Amino acid sequence: MKMSKAFFGLLLTGVLPWTGRAQAVENPRPNVIFFLVDDMGWMDSSLYGSTFYKSPSMERLAKSSVRFTNAYSASPLCSPSRASLISGQYPARHGITSAVGHMPVKENDPDYQIEKLMTTTDRLLPESRKFLVPEQYTLAEAFKDAGYRTGFVGKWHLGVDPAYWPEKQGFEFSFHGAPDPGPKSYFSPYRFNAGTVTEGPAGEYITDRATDEALGYIHQNDNRPFFLCLWHWGVHSPFQAKEELIQFYRNHPDPQGKQLSPTMAAMLKSVDESLGRLLDDLERTGLDKNTIIVFTSDNGGVVNKKIHEDGEATATSNWPLRKGKASLFEGGSRVPALVRWPSVTDNGSVSDAVITGVDYYPTLLEMCGIPGNPKQIIDGVSFVPVLKGTPFDRSEIFCFFPHNFSEYSPAGAWVRQGEWKLIEVFYISDLWPKRYLLYNLKEDIGETVDRSGKYPERVAEMAKALETHYMTLCSRPPKPNPDFNPATRPVGGWMTQGNGKLQITGSALVVGSPGISTRGLPRETGSFKLVWTMKTNRKGICRVFWSGMETRPYRPERCKSVDIISENGSHEYRVEFDSDEELYGLRLDLGTGSDSVEIESMKLLDGNENVKQAWDFADAQ
Repeated sequence: MKMSKAFFGLLLTGVLPWTGRAQAVENPRPNVIFFLVDDMGWMDSSLYGSTFYKSPSMERLAKSSVRFTNAYSASPLCSPSRASLISGQYPARHGITSAVGHMPVKENDPDYQIEKLMTTTDRLLPESRKFLVPEQYTLAEAFKDAGYRTGFVGKWHLGVDPAYWPEKQGFEFSFHGAPDPGPKSYFSPYRFNAGTVTEGPAGEYITDRATDEALGYIHQNDNRPFFLCLWHWGVHSPFQAKEELIQFYRNHPDPQGKQLSPTMAAMLKSVDESLGRLLDDLERTGLDKNTIIVFTSDNGGVVNKKIHEDGEATATSNWPLRKGKASLFEGGSRVPALVRWPSVTDNGSVSDAVITGVDYYPTLLEMCGIPGNPKQIIDGVSFVPVLKGTPFDRSEIFCFFPHNFSEYSPAGAWVRQGEWKLIEVFYISDLWPKRYLLYNLKEDIGETVDRSGKYPERVAEMAKALETHYMTLCSRPPKPNPDFNPATRPVGGWMTQGNGKLQITGSALVVGSPGISTRGLPRETGSFKLVWTMKTNRKGICRVFWSGMETRPYRPERCKSVDIISENGSHEYRVEFDSDEELYGLRLDLGTGSDSVEIESMKLLDGNENVKQAWDFADAQ
């Protein structure tokens, strides 16, 4: 029996014409679905240890995937991490370092951040680019040039102008909205200002609609294999979910007492149901046998926003990881990651290999047998060996995040080498008094113990690699601030009040000003004791002021005094106080006189004499 050329072509591409839907046959070129969740933290599923979030579809996918426990987004914010996924480049190279993909480009946009007007910072840091430059040879363009049809559904956030939309970056089909940090409403009408999203029936949920669009794209009447990015808006704010799911989670709280938002749980449940619908469809049509699936998140979970409808509960908890989205710590960019490759990962496995967002580009090309474009610089490394169960050595990964978030996270960068992670703080302050923080993630996943003082040689080696990374890749690298005034820089975690030097001599903090202050405190309430050893010839009294997160100015009613002893060397001082607000700042007014004050040690205790904060001035040198 003879077959027509057209029918033979349909067999090769895996689409049979008589059903009107895609059907799987033997096809040397696999389909690809890149399923990206917005703001889903490492612990935001039952698959990764949550006892609150119900995620059976993720568990189902994991049974035929490699599940990564050391996977990272390329940035702790969405625009830069998405640019890295689609370009294969680190944020330091492509230049998008902050979540500004929804902001218009202006002629007078500065090259460097507003900190150039400050005297307390020794470096000027680059401003983020606001769009993915069209010159990038994207992952979509690589698939399109290899004969794939390419579709994009969901959140883009890589340029508000139509010149930078998915349609201009290699996607033949797109369903996206702009500007798009998130929709104005998760329920139709969604009220996007621009883009290709059309309104649905009143009350339609956008996570469901995105899934509908993705399935419709998969089953278009097209003979080519497909590359589909389903990049959900969920679970980014605004925090809105289906009421019946919210009620379910209100009635089934987290047994661990860690993750407390029923709204977030309901949003994640809808995302999990979206994944389940895709898996059901692929299995029903037989496409599961020839469709690669990547599942991951664009950055860590949100822990610094509260959901008022949930009784001021924070959006999620990344415990045991430190912090979350928009931070340099593990909670900011360690993310869930699953990769299914039919006939390769069918038995399912768990890998502790270290991978990051720039690695998906070369990995997917290798999985699909697509050659790279030599004009596209790729920072990523293919982790195909991990998927095949063979040795894989990812020697180091980087994160460049030059944006300051006060006490939440400093502007800086980090490098991970094996079990070690080094954070470089770009702006020294009372909140972040040390240039380098070193953590052993194998022993201390919560980044609770800084080991930089114990391993100075390791710090120096890793710091050199980190500086080479961002100074080499950045088109606008950090540079010296000509207006920097060293006298304004905090020393040992404290800032000078008024005129006068602040320096460390030997193992003491030497104060030549009327007083000192700090904000580097535990954000806790209760009873406290400030204990310090001091030597001075000044007279009078020392006043200790404290302030809270809600009432930050120092006020007379939040002050305790102690008499200064000005003879016979050093003396210990103790001041007890209660704070009904989370602590924000401390200020010490150090008596009268022009002589210097030497503070040899200082610590903050709670009411049970437990050390909550200690300042070791010998270690701060």
